[in-house]
Amino acid sequence: MKIVYGVSGHGNGHITRSTYVIDLLESRGHIVKILTYGQGIRYLKVVKKNADFHDISGFDIYYKDGIVTNYKTFYEFLKRLPINSTKQFLYFFKMLYQYKPDLVISDFEPFTQIFAKTVGIPLINIDNNIVVNILKDVPDEASFNEKFFTRLVVNLFERKANYHFILSFAPETMKIPSYPKYKVITVPPIIRKEVIKIAKEKSYEDFILIYQTSKSMVQKINYIVESFPDTKFVSYGLELKNSTNLRKEDFSKEKFLHDLAKCKGVITNGGFSLICESIYLKKPIFSVPIRGQYEQMVNSFLVQKKGYGISSLDFDKEKFKNFLDNLNEYKKNLENYNQDGNRYFEEKLFKIISRIKQGTINRFYETIFITVIPIVQLNLLKVIFSRIIPIYKQQIKRIRNMI
Repeated sequence: MKIVYGVSGHGNGHITRSTYVIDLLESRGHIVKILTYGQGIRYLKVVKKNADFHDISGFDIYYKDGIVTNYKTFYEFLKRLPINSTKQFLYFFKMLYQYKPDLVISDFEPFTQIFAKTVGIPLINIDNNIVVNILKDVPDEASFNEKFFTRLVVNLFERKANYHFILSFAPETMKIPSYPKYKVITVPPIIRKEVIKIAKEKSYEDFILIYQTSKSMVQKINYIVESFPDTKFVSYGLELKNSTNLRKEDFSKEKFLHDLAKCKGVITNGGFSLICESIYLKKPIFSVPIRGQYEQMVNSFLVQKKGYGISSLDFDKEKFKNFLDNLNEYKKNLENYNQDGNRYFEEKLFKIISRIKQGTINRFYETIFITVIPIVQLNLLKVIFSRIIPIYKQQIKRIRNMI
């Protein structure tokens, strides 16, 4: 079966788990064409050089002083949308006849989803992002602005797929939507095979693993390290101040995974992948989500709700002391979390793929796609850049002046 696999290129989480699924598909004889951008392309050039991948335009998140700037993020997305979508559709038009895909799989990549829905190719979504819209309870600390922009992006990016895999380590906290034409399936997070392998060597040595990438966090993490001289730390991702109780490491996947398996706890942001891998390895988590990024706040919130660690909006000394004092309790709660690698997900995925018939493109929609859509896109491009974007710029300036 010929498969188009669209992957969000923001951060490493989407591409690392997607690479696992792609390798799995290829091991079963399927042919996969990968469409991604940004970090996704950089990752593939190192890890999967011989893969059939294409660089498409995508969505980026903008930061200022380590905090997400929602207005700039949304503005830049709208500004580039006309030209990006036109390029994508023209490429999809070419790919449709040269590659003739039978199935589209998407990990939070909107253009491949739109392509599948337009042409009539079966679509499978695999992601965790939709969780922000279906939680029973939400973090009290999150502002309306953070919730609004994140939910808006998710609603823009997520099309109703024939099958939607929701990845979650806390499925009982969600209100799963029910659609008559679409199947929603909740599965445990996808864990990299290297993590599954190293789980056999898991232990609890006397150090806390630090993984942070935001430079704005350096001073605050230094403060935590200095405030707890009797606690040993190992750091990846940031250039911290030298200290007798801190071992600094240059990033190496093998060394990092070894330390992740051996540590007694993890300090990280609210990124989904590392949180899930830490839970899989039964490691207590002190989570400080990036400010302004609501999805990370949700992941961090769920960690605390499940009793797997602490969620904190800052590197608070008292909260970290509470974290250290309760490590055994978190470990006990984590022992109740059960996941047999990716077995359940794999069984469900291949059962669904076995039902999909090859060569089922809707010829009526295909005709509309190749004749009408590119023309509409090109004309919309002219209208948006000549009229709508200048007006939008003025509105953004007014909003900034008001804040």
